[in-house]
Amino acid sequence: MTVFTVIMKCLAMFIEIFMCCIFCNTFLAKEGLKVDKIVLCVWSIVGTLFVTVTDAIQIFPYVNSILIFLILVLIQLLNYRARIGLSILFTLIYSVILKAVDFTIAYFSAFVVGFDVRYLLENKGVGQTVWLFLSRAILVLIVLTINKIFEKNTKFIKKYVIIMCIYSIFILISIFVMVELNIEKGNAETELFLTIFFVAIIVIELIMFYFVIKTGEVYEQKQQVKLIKLKNAMLQKSLDETEQTFRLWRNSVHDYKNNIIVLRQLCEDGNIDEITKYLTRESELINKKMFYIHTGNSSVDAIVNIKQNIAEKKGIVFMINASIPQKCYIREMDIAGILGNLIDNAIEACEGESEPYIDITIRQEKSFVIIKIVNKFSRKISKKLETTKHKKIFHGVGIGSVKSIVESYEGEFTIEKNGNEVIAKILIPNYKKEYQ
Repeated sequence: MTVFTVIMKCLAMFIEIFMCCIFCNTFLAKEGLKVDKIVLCVWSIVGTLFVTVTDAIQIFPYVNSILIFLILVLIQLLNYRARIGLSILFTLIYSVILKAVDFTIAYFSAFVVGFDVRYLLENKGVGQTVWLFLSRAILVLIVLTINKIFEKNTKFIKKYVIIMCIYSIFILISIFVMVELNIEKGNAETELFLTIFFVAIIVIELIMFYFVIKTGEVYEQKQQVKLIKLKNAMLQKSLDETEQTFRLWRNSVHDYKNNIIVLRQLCEDGNIDEITKYLTRESELINKKMFYIHTGNSSVDAIVNIKQNIAEKKGIVFMINASIPQKCYIREMDIAGILGNLIDNAIEACEGESEPYIDITIRQEKSFVIIKIVNKFSRKISKKLETTKHKKIFHGVGIGSVKSIVESYEGEFTIEKNGNEVIAKILIPNYKKEYQ
């Protein structure tokens, strides 16, 4: 083997590894992450040197192919820190395309030019070098085309990933078996058949790959629709509570007008004693039913005061220690949605309890807004925390809505039972960030 042949083969190997990185980057790189081409080149050079060094030690005919595959998987794991299943899947798909292209070019060349296919596959001369670079040129075109078609990262369904892996392994084994069975009895008809066979493999593999991606996209869209429905239900609930707030306000205005009319009449009659008695009575009523909670956020104030009124009508002791920070980057609607749903759950849980209570804490600690709701609940807690309501208008919506809101802010949400209490705790980062 000449120095020129060795250099050319190393260059072909470099292209092979580099194209695998580009192929995997299309699907494994995190959204918005720019791939450093220099890093990919370094990985490709390291992989090329390792394969070249071990190329002379061939214990088994396909030991180098297995070694290259493992190196490619390792590079993707280190470069993209992706899950091992996806790294194996994309490396497998790439390997199928690579081998199918290699053998397509080999058999097509043998068929057209009249070469012995064994000469191209086994001889280390100029013929193999030309074949390698022709196949790598076509490989580059295929990879770059795939890269343009699938520019963004796509989620995959686990079962389809497994199916695709099994299918790719089967195809890869079939390629090597077909080559081994036909290499000894190569003739024009066999070479033409194998050329068509390998082209078909590339097409079928790409169609299968496209199907898996589109299936993942459809699944993702369904999840988005589900989330939208969840948010719409939460919004409807918020609108209902807002309507209730305005209704209470209108009633208060009406009562205020009546009080003014009564007081005016008493003043005209000069009945000071009755005025005094009337004001004393109204003051007592106000003290009993009007304890307004102030958190620093008008939307939160509205929702909490409504819930307090509901809780106290049911005989539930309602305690709150809340302070919303002035610089709060969490949307008002989201805080109100979290509190509304969790307090509803707490009120529901307290029904039927002796000496029921709800204790709410809202505070900022370092760069986190902490929401903690503790309520009396002596019964066994449901694993799924399902509602016991007869009216199941918002069945499964409450907890689901809270989870979706907290996750959108990359926060934490936990519910646990401690003795006769249920504790719901939320931690949300409070700093400026673009949330989706």
